[in-house]
This record gives sequence, C-alpha cells and structure tokens, in this order.
Amino acid sequence: MMRHAKLFAALATGATAHHALFAPGMHCRGGNNPAVDDQNTNLVVNPLYNLTKEQWWMQADRGCNFVGPPSGQSLALPAGGIFTGEIAENRAFTTLSYNGDLTTDWTDGRDHPVNWTGPSTGEGCLVNNPDGFGGPLHTQNETRATGTALAISYNSNLAKVNMENLVVISVAPNTPWKRLVNYPIPADLPPCAPGQCYCAWLWVPDGCGEPNMYMQNFRCHVPGSTSVRRLGVAQPPVYCANNPSACVKGPKQMIAWHQRTGNNVVTPGDVTPPYNSKMGFFAGAQNDIFEPRVGCFVDSDSPRVLPHQISSITGGMTTEKCISACETAGYFYAGVEYSTECFCGNSQPGSGLLVADGQCDMPCAGDGGETCGAGWRIEVYGTGKYPASSYTPAVSPVLTTSTWLYLCPEVQWGGSCENIRVGHAEKCVSLAGTDLYKRVRSAGPDMGRCVLFR
Repeated sequence: MMRHAKLFAALATGATAHHALFAPGMHCRGGNNPAVDDQNTNLVVNPLYNLTKEQWWMQADRGCNFVGPPSGQSLALPAGGIFTGEIAENRAFTTLSYNGDLTTDWTDGRDHPVNWTGPSTGEGCLVNNPDGFGGPLHTQNETRATGTALAISYNSNLAKVNMENLVVISVAPNTPWKRLVNYPIPADLPPCAPGQCYCAWLWVPDGCGEPNMYMQNFRCHVPGSTSVRRLGVAQPPVYCANNPSACVKGPKQMIAWHQRTGNNVVTPGDVTPPYNSKMGFFAGAQNDIFEPRVGCFVDSDSPRVLPHQISSITGGMTTEKCISACETAGYFYAGVEYSTECFCGNSQPGSGLLVADGQCDMPCAGDGGETCGAGWRIEVYGTGKYPASSYTPAVSPVLTTSTWLYLCPEVQWGGSCENIRVGHAEKCVSLAGTDLYKRVRSAGPDMGRCVLFR
C-alpha cells in the first residue's frame, strides 16, 4: 500500500512535461535507450519550440527518430473504424505501465470535476486554480482545447517521409482533455501492412503556456481495407477563421509553427493555428485527402460496378459532367464508360476488378483530350462527397457489478482484504486505503463485500 502511494506521489511531482499519445507502435515507448523499458517515462511528451527542422522533425532532438517500437508492434488504424488511444502526461498514467494501476479518466492519473475549468480572473488557465493542476493541458477548459490530429505516410523508410506525403487523416476536437480519445479513420484509406507506414500524433496548444507544437512518431498499419485509392499531395493549411473560402481543400500537411526553420503556416497577429475549422480541418475523419481518380475497372451487366446510370447529360460526355451529375445526385463515386456513359454509386469497386489504366482508352464524346473508359471498362472517380464526418468523444467504460473482478476472498466490510474490479490479486491489499481509490459498500448481491472503486 505504501509503495503504491509513494510511486504515485513521485510520478505526480515529477511530471513537469506536457502530453503525448500512448499506444502500440510508438517510438521511444520506454525512453530513448532501446535497452531500457522505462514505465515512468515522459520523454515523448516534451514540446517542440524554436528548433531547426532537423531537430523537431520526428522528435530528432531527443533521438526518437531512431528508437522505434518493440519488435512486432504497430499502431492499427482500421479503415472506416475508430482508433481509441490514450493521451497522458506520462506513460505511467496509461495502461502501458504498471498494469494500468495509475489510470483514471484523466491524463494525469488524478480525478477532476466534470466541468473542470480555470478561474474567472486573470488568464483563467487550469493551472491557476488553487490545486495548481492542469498546466500541461494548456487550456482554460475543455471547449478551449484546440484539438489533436493523426497523420499518415505510406512509407516504411522514414528517410522518405516528408511534409508532402504525411497527410492529416483524423482530428479529435477539444483534445487533449481526458485520457481516452477517439480518432475516426477514413473508410477509403488504402491498406498498409503492419509497421510499413509512418504515423504522427500532432497538437498545437493555444495559450496557457509556451507557444509550441507537438509531433510524435509511430509505426502504423491499416487493416481491413480493400481500397485502391491514393492519397493526394498534402498542402500547407491556411488560417481561414474569418474567411472560410480561403481554407485549403483536400489533403493537408501537419502544422509546423514557431520553429527556427521549417514552418509552413503564418497566422495574422501570430494567432495560434489549431487543428480545427480555423485551419480548414474538420472533426473526425478527413475524407477529402484522396486523389479524385480511383482507377480503371472491369464492368459487367450484372452487377454493374456502379449501379445507377445518369442518362440526362447533354452536349457530349466528359468526366467533369459525370462527376458533377453524380455529386448533385448525392453519390460518392462516379464512373465514365464506353465514351458516352455515366454511372454513380456509393461503394468503391472491388480491388479484384482493377486493371491497368491503359485499358480505359476511349476518348470522351464531349472532350477528345480525356478518356472515358472503354467497352466494359469503367473509369471511376470520387465525387468529393462522403458520409457526413462525425466525431464521438471516447467514453470511459461504465463500471457495473458485472465488470468487477473479485480476486480476494469474500470478507465482511472492514476486513483486511479488499476486492478490486481490475488487475491482479496482489493489488488487493496494496491498493487498500490509498487516495487513488474509494471504498464503497455495494448493494444487492454484493452487500457485505469490500470493494475498491475509482
């Protein structure tokens, strides 16, 4: 019991850093010494500020560009699904350390009010509260948290990863805040084998501390995808809070800001460039990151690759006319075939039907300078429409009696052995009485048991 309490106290007083995403596949998981697995490391959470690009790129300033994840570990980003990760001040406050003993709903291993906010006077930052906690979050409250992002590059050789092929794919608004965070992944993200892609976790806080940025490294992969789409070339985002028409459309680069070299954004009055609509990012999956053309596919009478035909196009078929007609009709994909035909659909053609581009070689009836498929060959494009992007905040698991694990013998209230909901038998005694847990007396069938409850 005393060992556990002292450990938490040491971590709490020693955690002077900021935040990072902790998940399988991360670089410097145990620090920057590959021979040591430090469960109490906060190396990756330290921010990047006023550095040369050679220093801040991939956290080279601390050697994390060379210290990859343990063998066989890779961050899984399920196409069309959600990746749930853990943001924390220290690895110790995640499930990657100490069997999760020090985790709570929050990033610092403590408990805080649901409506946690800074004082109404002064700058109003969390750290200005009497308890002094919350400084590493760089915010006044949840609504002021600027958002964090994930980006991916389809390169296994880190020397080939650059700003143009590292594309932001998902944004979690109003984070960092609590430990668990959801990142929706675009459904059309093409497959990538374990460890064969590079991913980065990104954050630029707004106020309440040094105006810095964060870029953290992962080896990653994309399971469950049959997509043949290609990511477009990432462009620098533009501050567009007061002029939405100026927002950059399509694939965007990470934000590089307040560094000695390598910056890619300039904001009016040095306003913080966040990962939200002020910089052209939207909550959830960034579905506008792909090249318009999907590919050339084999078609057939039954079933059609794209099932809905548009017959109202006049003046000769072009790819632009077909794409526009399908977009107006609400479809996600458009396809031109046999020089004059236009089809629409909401499902990407199967990768088994993909053929060489040269098989789609018939000139468009309305523009001989572009091709419109061929006989039973359909040239497919994305229309730019996708299912509405959505973001659902991660919710901590609800504790019910069915999820409690009673690993100690049943005793009456006040006994010497405490029951706990998670973990190992040796924690039953060691956790009893610490300030991390509250002892509660359950009702119903559990009456009389000693239970430790966060």
